[in-house]
Amino acid sequence: MALPLADRRKGHENRSGNDGTITRFGWKAQNKSLLIFAGEAYNVEMGVTNELFPNPRETQGGCAGLGHPNDNTFGAGNENNPGGDVVPFALFMRLLAPPTPVTSYGNVSAASIQRGHNAFIQAGCALCHVEQMTTDLSRITALSQQPVNMFSDLLVHHMGSALADGVSQGNAGGDEFRTAPLWGLGQRIFFLHDGRTSDLFAAIEAHDAAGGEGRISELTLDSFGASTFQDVLNFLRSL
Repeated sequence: MALPLADRRKGHENRSGNDGTITRFGWKAQNKSLLIFAGEAYNVEMGVTNELFPNPRETQGGCAGLGHPNDNTFGAGNENNPGGDVVPFALFMRLLAPPTPVTSYGNVSAASIQRGHNAFIQAGCALCHVEQMTTDLSRITALSQQPVNMFSDLLVHHMGSALADGVSQGNAGGDEFRTAPLWGLGQRIFFLHDGRTSDLFAAIEAHDAAGGEGRISELTLDSFGASTFQDVLNFLRSL
């Protein structure tokens, strides 16, 4: 017997090891701010050291010939050079407009999208993929106390052994990941934390992994039948 929706709320926040505050950015919500997120990605993903992450991941002598950090704020201080690259990277992400959902597309009707939305909620998907949250107070008026339809609770959840990467970051264990925001999903090519599939149906089915908190919701979607499942896919692609 499936648990009532109210009893299926799980997940927990990740926290900074330095000051204990809640962290929200990154696959495991391991970073406290967009600035730290940008600096880590610049170093880890691009191999560019910066003032936030000044140490190269490759430590052999021949790789440090130019000195570190590669990117810094030397010569900054005017409108043409506001600082190291990670600063405008973070500002770009912070001020980027959210994607706008569509009400219909191609042969997909508004009625199908609405049915999919209803089934998404009925199956309990919205317990983790929370449709709307409100921003905190901000000195930037456009960002202050605004509704945000990101479809995420920004918490980390157990996703089961099949999706586990074995990496622990902060309070997030090897099979735990931050709830992926679904806004803009219709414009994505690859899904899940490691981009293992470009098939949205397969990405949803992967929530059936043993030990995963999304398993009941995925099985509930399966029980609705193929037609309703297609409506859910249509809804998700409208985001």
